[in-house]
Amino acid sequence: MELTVEYLRQRHAYWIERLADAGIWEADKFKPVELVVRERCKSYLGLFHRKWVKANVCHRLRDRIIIYRKSADMSVEEIDGTLVHEMIHQYIFQNDLPDTSTHGRLFKDFMQRINETFPQELKISIYGESPILKGPGTKTHKLILLWLKDGECYCCKINPSKVTVFTNFLKRTVLSPSSTIKDYLQCESNDMYFDDVTACRKYLHGLPMSLPELRKLCKECNLKRI
Repeated sequence: MELTVEYLRQRHAYWIERLADAGIWEADKFKPVELVVRERCKSYLGLFHRKWVKANVCHRLRDRIIIYRKSADMSVEEIDGTLVHEMIHQYIFQNDLPDTSTHGRLFKDFMQRINETFPQELKISIYGESPILKGPGTKTHKLILLWLKDGECYCCKINPSKVTVFTNFLKRTVLSPSSTIKDYLQCESNDMYFDDVTACRKYLHGLPMSLPELRKLCKECNLKRI
């Protein structure tokens, strides 16, 4: 099966309705999402990505589901399994549903119900991602950690030439009563984990995670405060 954006749109709409009919989620609670196809990645098969983008003079969140080509001719089962995995993340994030972690109790509950309802079509797994490379590397990455007022956290990799721009932006933003950002911290790491993370150049975006996951990442990837 050729993996294209148009095909993903069709399967995304198809599974929203199929799982809604099965009573697993509500179709009208899905908000717009951009579907993206990329070449094979050594870190992920798929990714639900929430990014800050500039709209006029304000910033807003833009949601994307990225599916990476595992092979030139992926099977329907491979595509659907990865896509629905990311759709679970989409549903949880877009409806602000509390969970214990990125693949916490709520995610696993959705996963189990889907697998039991569609055993011949879907096999959702939290272990379907390619191994993520970790350990000391040759590059030093500039990072900004964000704490949002709703409890969510982000780890953002920053282009070195843009560190001052983003820190100045955050200093002003944190002081604003209407800001969704509670606080931030500048760090750096030479861990290979960040080699494939897209660096922020124009807009601030990052890897969403819970506070316990962020603490674990800081320890595992030897993040140092600067």
